[in-house]
Parts: sequence; structure tokens; C-alpha cells
Amino acid sequence: MLPPDKMPEAEVTLRLAIALIVRNHVVGDVVVAVDGAQVKTGTRVHFPIVEFMNSLGWRGVGSSRWQRTYRHQKHEQGIVVHSSSGEGDLVANLSNGKRLRVESKKGPLHRSKSSQEYPLIREAIGQLMTVEKADPNDVLAVAVPSSEKFDELARQWRMRPLMAIVGIHIVTVGRDETLSGLESVGI
Repeated sequence: MLPPDKMPEAEVTLRLAIALIVRNHVVGDVVVAVDGAQVKTGTRVHFPIVEFMNSLGWRGVGSSRWQRTYRHQKHEQGIVVHSSSGEGDLVANLSNGKRLRVESKKGPLHRSKSSQEYPLIREAIGQLMTVEKADPNDVLAVAVPSSEKFDELARQWRMRPLMAIVGIHIVTVGRDETLSGLESVGI
């Protein structure tokens, strides 16, 4: 079902949403934007979002489309999946009173020879800087798969002066439920 060597962008975003809910870091539903082309083009399915969510115990309510709210019997909060752009790939009200706004990127799970991790993080930072809606209280973050190279870049770039001034966090999300990069905001 999932490619063993890379994590699709939708998976990064959904795993982050699930981790935030499971760790009780959010109030209310987490809102996730997934571009339809990430899910399916023509008859080709790129990321089977309904099957992915179901495999983790999340069931869609209401509509039979992939754009809908998913709920888990163990959690009060749900995940609202839509395909509109402009607000970020993930928006969540945190239990500390702030709002988390995230741009996610796909990426390799093993070090790549082409070093595609660099441009992927840079692209996500650029997208985050140009979202159409943001509030001064928002916690801004980029989310990427957890891998040796992404983890290394995230550790280095979190310390860069302009990242601190602007307040951009780099979050790594693992298939093993690991989450790193939001510790400074209490997560």
C-alpha cells in the first residue's frame, strides 16, 4: 500500500495530524488540505487516503468521498480533509492556545544520492511564507518525513538565525509515530 522508500506528502500531513491528536496537543478537529492530484489523477491512485485512514482505525463520516471528516473511536477530535489551498496543509488549534499552520513535503525515507531533501524543505519554507491566511499568533512549521538526511537538516536548520527570527519550525514525522521539532511550543 505505502511505498517503502518514500513518504507521500498526504501521508506526512495525516501522520502529523494523528500524532497531534493522539498526544492530546489539539483542541477540536485538525484541518488537513490534500491536493486531489496527490490522491488520484485520471484512473491512477497515487495515495489511497480512505484505505490509509481506515488501516489506522480512522473512519470517514458523512460523505463517501475522500474529502470528509475522519474519526477514531478512541479520540474526541477528528481530522477534516479537504482539497482547498491557501491556508496550509495542516491547521490545528493547539491545547496551549496557539494555532499550528504547517506546509508538508513528501520525501525519501533513505538518504538520496541527489540530495532532494534540501530543495524539498526550501520549497516548503517558501510555501509557508506565502500562505494566504495567517495570524500573528500562529505557530508556523514545515513537516517532512523522518529520515537520516531530513533529521540531520532539520537539526541544523532549526538553529539558523532567520528561522528563529521568523519563527519557523521544522518537524520530522516518522512512520513509527515519532514526531520531532515542536518541543519549543510544548509539543
